[in-house]
Amino acid sequence: MKRHGLFVTILTVTLSCALLGGCGVKSDPDNVDPNGATFEPGPTAEPEPHDVELYQLAPEDQSLLMSYVIRTPRDKIVVIDGGIAGYGKDALPYLPAAIRAILGLDQDGFFEIEAWFFSHGHNDHIGEAAKMLERYTASDNYKVNNFYFNFPEFGVEWKTTAGEGDYDLEEVEQLKRGFDNYYSICGFNGIDGADIPEEQYAKPVDAGYDYYYNLVNGAVITPESIENVLNIEVDGVNFRVLQTWAKSNANVNSTSTVLRMTYGSHSVLFLGDSYTDNSSKLLKMWPMEEIASEYVQMGHHGQHGPNQGFYRKIGASDSIRLWPTPKWVWEVYKATNNIATDETRHWVGLPDDFVEFAEQGLDKTGRDFISGLAGAYPDDPTQVASWNAEVLGAQRVAVFEYQG
Repeated sequence: MKRHGLFVTILTVTLSCALLGGCGVKSDPDNVDPNGATFEPGPTAEPEPHDVELYQLAPEDQSLLMSYVIRTPRDKIVVIDGGIAGYGKDALPYLPAAIRAILGLDQDGFFEIEAWFFSHGHNDHIGEAAKMLERYTASDNYKVNNFYFNFPEFGVEWKTTAGEGDYDLEEVEQLKRGFDNYYSICGFNGIDGADIPEEQYAKPVDAGYDYYYNLVNGAVITPESIENVLNIEVDGVNFRVLQTWAKSNANVNSTSTVLRMTYGSHSVLFLGDSYTDNSSKLLKMWPMEEIASEYVQMGHHGQHGPNQGFYRKIGASDSIRLWPTPKWVWEVYKATNNIATDETRHWVGLPDDFVEFAEQGLDKTGRDFISGLAGAYPDDPTQVASWNAEVLGAQRVAVFEYQG
């Protein structure tokens, strides 16, 4: 393994010109971007540094989703996936209100997402982003500075190589339309860590709606950059990219990009929907000290993901475990629906039975955080006021002391 590496550091100033969005607050009196986006003026001073906060968000207990938000010491926001499917697939976006609440803003307060990582192309992981970008208008008061992902060319050729068992990925097409809409309003100004010539920033007249998606996809995360060690740092919080997709992957889930977040002595492993094949490959790619972590996001919502051997080798039974798992998945047993959540619980030393687990009080007070058992959810996920202190406290799964 080479160790010289690529270290992408994002050092932005609040309300500065976006690296991607290009539609920040302007100096003209009407505060109007040349492309039409408008933003409310906000504070220009850097906030006092504070602890790092990690949220495992869920607007309610039934929807299948993986949605992590990290608030850095100086109020930079990082999102990992942020999708939604099932019950919440056609609901209005919840993430803007949640982020505003995390930052202490009002319903229309301006915010930036400094870095948005996507693991793979399923709706419960990218659906929220697709909705937000496709519905984005010039009056929306937020911007996204950097998108980081690496998806294969989903379709007949890829599925023939990797297996034809997956459904058509309509949500990826929605994401493509979302990028096209977002950048038509905000303009494209590059991506931190990518070498994209400026002459490609403007969409050619004859280009299709997938132009910006293709420009961003794989711009930073590639097998080669990972081999050379790829670190993306946001305000002192580091994200090491450990793995991306390969043609040999068994299914779309196993194309998941794997991240390891570190801050000080703390570490969090984000597996996405990793499957047995790519998780086994991960063990061969990296020494154990660069995989094993204090916190482990359980792959594929805790069912049909990495196998027992993987969790044993990374010491998951001793980690604090994050389960982006709705209640209905948590309660279903392999014997009845071939969903192995109960089996995975057994692997990490928890009771197999859901009722026994709940009665022992291990869901929130112990070492496991299950989104479907968080205990508090917003009454209206689109409203900042509904993401109150009780809800945010229930869905805040880690606080790491500020490293000054």
